[in-house]
Amino acid sequence: MSSLDSDYDSNFEDCYSDIVYEPEENNMKRFCIALCDLYNVKIHGPGPLGHYLVNCRYKILHMDWISETSDFIHTEYQVLQSYHHDLHPNYRNIVLQENYIKPEIVECIHIDGCLVAIIKTFWIKIIQRTWKNILKKRAESLKCRQTLSAILNKEINGKWSKYCYSTGGIQGLLLNR
Repeated sequence: MSSLDSDYDSNFEDCYSDIVYEPEENNMKRFCIALCDLYNVKIHGPGPLGHYLVNCRYKILHMDWISETSDFIHTEYQVLQSYHHDLHPNYRNIVLQENYIKPEIVECIHIDGCLVAIIKTFWIKIIQRTWKNILKKRAESLKCRQTLSAILNKEINGKWSKYCYSTGGIQGLLLNR
């Protein structure tokens, strides 16, 4: 082994410890980025049924490392012998999707000696979708206020018609989902 190889190995180990949590290492933050996997007795052995297991946790969002790990796990699912799952009858369709293993924002907890993930990313998607709908309603109300009939109604009555008001804001964003 040449000195270049040993330098590469030590740099790899330094980068690895800066990017990826060791399995036993505690993270100082409540949430972290992780690759998660539906627990399956046939793959993972006895453990917490119905939960997501943490495959890999990351200290920083390093997409090269995450993509490489994700591709490796996805390749392993391609050659899986049995796609049976006790809770998910469509388990095969779930794990063979291209985006099954993807980075998630998770809260990690220990259950039965396993590191289990509580996925929080879906809340971000819900908030984004709701906020997009609110902005769409605001744009419609502005468009309504620019019509001649709405402007005349405002001059005569002193207020906009009920069709020209936008609804929603940050307060109560998820209240009327």
